[in-house]
Amino acid sequence: MALICLTSGCAVLEDHIAFSNDAPVGAVQEIFVSTGRLPSATDVDIKQDRSAAVKFAKYEVSIPPTHVLGQIEWPKGVVDPRSDFAVTGVEDLRSSARMIAAIEAQKGDEVVVFLHGYNNTPSEALYRFAQIGHDFRIEEPRVLFAWPSAGTATGYVYDRDSVLFSRDPLAQLLTAISQHTDKKITLIAHSMGGHLAMEVMRQLSLTGQRSVLRDIGTVVLLAPDIDPDIFRAQAHAIGRLPDPFIIMSSKEDRALNFSAILNIGRHKVGDLSQAEDVAGLNVTLFDFTALSDGSNLDHLVPMTSPAAIMVLRDLISFGQLAEPDLSAFDIGDDGVISAKPPVIPANAYSSLSP
Repeated sequence: MALICLTSGCAVLEDHIAFSNDAPVGAVQEIFVSTGRLPSATDVDIKQDRSAAVKFAKYEVSIPPTHVLGQIEWPKGVVDPRSDFAVTGVEDLRSSARMIAAIEAQKGDEVVVFLHGYNNTPSEALYRFAQIGHDFRIEEPRVLFAWPSAGTATGYVYDRDSVLFSRDPLAQLLTAISQHTDKKITLIAHSMGGHLAMEVMRQLSLTGQRSVLRDIGTVVLLAPDIDPDIFRAQAHAIGRLPDPFIIMSSKEDRALNFSAILNIGRHKVGDLSQAEDVAGLNVTLFDFTALSDGSNLDHLVPMTSPAAIMVLRDLISFGQLAEPDLSAFDIGDDGVISAKPPVIPANAYSSLSP
């Protein structure tokens, strides 16, 4: 048990966000949330039963002007929007119909849906997506699907079960977006959220919801925690995968390495050790090992490395770039696109304007 605590992919954070009545002084990220348990300012019992009743809300998250690329500036005391992430507005949308109508009313022809990973509270997932939206300059409507992770390092099995529990509500969300908006869907999923993304696309295919699948234009899996055999079976059931379909990860990802230990030593698709895992599936692999810095067990490199963020801003334009600039990468004989070591001094990152 101690080993699990020490080697989990995400540090245990307090399970609450910080509300502020002060006017935001930095950028504001508007995040729609679909979940059984909304981000909250109070701690909750992580052993509570999973809720089948889905809630819908919209949060406004203020990003401080002192924000450093890739980081979440959690308050260390009383929240201060000048230095901390802060929730400066929240609206209970009460129903899926009201949330979908609000999404449809926003400009743009895409909606970006984010699925967090293992050991994440709704609060951390909200702030992480706000950081991603800000750092990657996502202007399209953003929807966080917060599935019921236990939010603790010892909850790996619980979280795997929660992925299966969450297939129906996520399928319903994607179906509602597909049927009641004119926007294409981009799925971004991290870690175990990648398993959920594949499972829900498999379910849509097996239930004949091909029109919904066609509306999923881009899929980006970040360090996906998926067994290769399961991934290939999921892909086979889905049929033609969305294009582009991108996997981004690092061979130094110690969280995935530990997950493999729990899986009788079998590697995961996200550790990129064997490109043949996705051979013939029209999947593009990006390897960010050269940008690993040891933080977060290198499980969050595509989202938190300043160098990765800089080179990905164009690449992760959700399929709109036909020929992205790959000058910062090398393409191996196995087709894996590997990032070159960064050349920008580390002390320059904090001064970069997102």
